[in-house]
Amino acid sequence: MRTLNIVLVSSLILLFSCSKNSDRDLDTTINSSEDFASAQSIIYDAFKIVHQAANSSKGITTINLTDTSSLFGCDTLIVDTTSTPMSITVQFNGTCNERSGAIYAIFNSKYDILGSLVNITFNNYTYRSFQIGTGTISYSYSGLNGTLPVYSYNINNIKIISPNNKTMSFSGSQRVAINTGATTAIVTDDNYTITGSASGSTYRGNEYTATFTKDLVLSGSCNWISSGTVTINPENKPGRILDFGSSCDEKATVNVNSIEQEITIP
Repeated sequence: MRTLNIVLVSSLILLFSCSKNSDRDLDTTINSSEDFASAQSIIYDAFKIVHQAANSSKGITTINLTDTSSLFGCDTLIVDTTSTPMSITVQFNGTCNERSGAIYAIFNSKYDILGSLVNITFNNYTYRSFQIGTGTISYSYSGLNGTLPVYSYNINNIKIISPNNKTMSFSGSQRVAINTGATTAIVTDDNYTITGSASGSTYRGNEYTATFTKDLVLSGSCNWISSGTVTINPENKPGRILDFGSSCDEKATVNVNSIEQEITIP
């Protein structure tokens, strides 16, 4: 009878544990790494858009590389250099190059002056079916590291809504260096190195932190991080290593407890 009771109790504990299992508990897999990788790519696409818009708008910089009213031919740049602060609205007309809605950037001074601050918000903005809701991006020009322009980049509780209407949050304190392409207005010839950290909560609700262990490399012409490694630490879970590989594609690998898995970044 005692043996039967032990078996019964054990079965009840197992049943109770299973009933407690939720999306949050599924993070013994790789969802935190997938969501971080997706958020990082989405957020830096916004940086590329604003960076090109600033360098393409007369009066926003001290040295104008070019002056245009559109980045892709299906958007409109609305530039205000008479107000304080100055501003640019990038208004996407319909679905434009996988984007819709608007990105709004304000500038406290000329974009290429040391210490200049840019603050980015979004209005019904969607990129590749992911909507950026509340939260802000702010970054400042830190000057040159040798010959490379460097920006301090802060992501402030950005909410990203997936195509199936789930929401994740993303924050970070990072540093961006422009390795090539800084002397042209277009970003497709740019190459960026990104260092720093991030944190957030996934679509399933679990929280995580992320530390960049090998500099992330992003091409201006690529939708995804091309290389670099990040240690992802989900709350109350073992750390895992996210490796972006060495080329521009949506593939990366995640190593969890010495088991390597490939992921596809949306």
